[in-house]
Amino acid sequence: MPSKGFASHTISSKDLVNLHLPRHSTNHGSKRSRAASVHSPSVRLSIIEEDGDIPPLPAKAHHRPFHRRWNLGDPPSISFEISPPKYSVWDATGPKGEKLSDVRNNKYIARRGGWKRICLILVLLVALIVGLAVGLTVGLRKKDSSPPVPPQSPENTTLTPNATEPFPAGSYTLTTFLDTVQTGCSSQTEDWSCFPYHTYLESPSEAMANFTWVITKAEDGFSIASTNNPWSLNFDQTPLAMLDAGTDDERYQFNAALNKVTVPSVGVNCFFNDTNLEGNLYTKKAPNYLQASPVDPSNTASRDDFTPWPYAVDIRQTIGGGETVPECFRLQANRRGDRITDGFTPQPDSSICSCEYRNFGS
Repeated sequence: MPSKGFASHTISSKDLVNLHLPRHSTNHGSKRSRAASVHSPSVRLSIIEEDGDIPPLPAKAHHRPFHRRWNLGDPPSISFEISPPKYSVWDATGPKGEKLSDVRNNKYIARRGGWKRICLILVLLVALIVGLAVGLTVGLRKKDSSPPVPPQSPENTTLTPNATEPFPAGSYTLTTFLDTVQTGCSSQTEDWSCFPYHTYLESPSEAMANFTWVITKAEDGFSIASTNNPWSLNFDQTPLAMLDAGTDDERYQFNAALNKVTVPSVGVNCFFNDTNLEGNLYTKKAPNYLQASPVDPSNTASRDDFTPWPYAVDIRQTIGGGETVPECFRLQANRRGDRITDGFTPQPDSSICSCEYRNFGS
């Protein structure tokens, strides 16, 4: 009767040949190891006794695969000879497990036109978005390309008396008539002229002249400046001085230097440099200029956005004679050419050339 525990067994070389060992690798090293074990003349396995000591582990072979030698695990099972699995967009699943194939095969979509209808809707949506983008772009460009607001200046700003601007600040049209003309400063009397070239006595309807001036509040009072006008009475900001305050002749007065230019004949310009412009704007005296007949519109330079000056006005241009009064030149190709000296005799300083405008009678 056999005893308890494991009996001793002896494995012959024949049995060892018939023993099927596991194949761990297909490399040449493993084949040589297996062949050596099979053709060994006599190999005996150690006897394992019950409750005996565990036999020592055999030494690891040096020809083991690299990933097994360092315990790196099995190599990835990837082969470049095998194609990747087939993939279709219709196999993609949504967050709730639905697939695009379900949408494609949906009876409602198929009945309503299928994917053609959906594509048409998408095209319309894209066209709408593009249209909105283009519209916004064009609108912003038009806004950016709009003309800027012109800066405030005497020529394009209306300043009328109001609660915030004390009198006489404002933009005014001063309606006058040409009263008198003097030509004593030049030996050639035709060289000096006054717009509109007719006095009130000669033609009341053709003697009217309007001045459009702007009065602004300054730190120490008021200043006045001209706007564009056909007779070139242009001057920059000039201070106004109050004279005869509290009387009937109370007025604001200013003086400015002008370079007056006249055209006595075709191709000739005469310069009266440093002509003095004096203006008196009364604050109590009323005007009494009455037009005897309809006014010639070509003689006026009034502006609808300017307020008529409500009081009397008189304006004078004056210059005395001298060596350079006037300086006349021939024009060559619209440029100043040679100075004309023939027929000119200098006049004394006391000889005056003047133009006087007013809106009241003396």
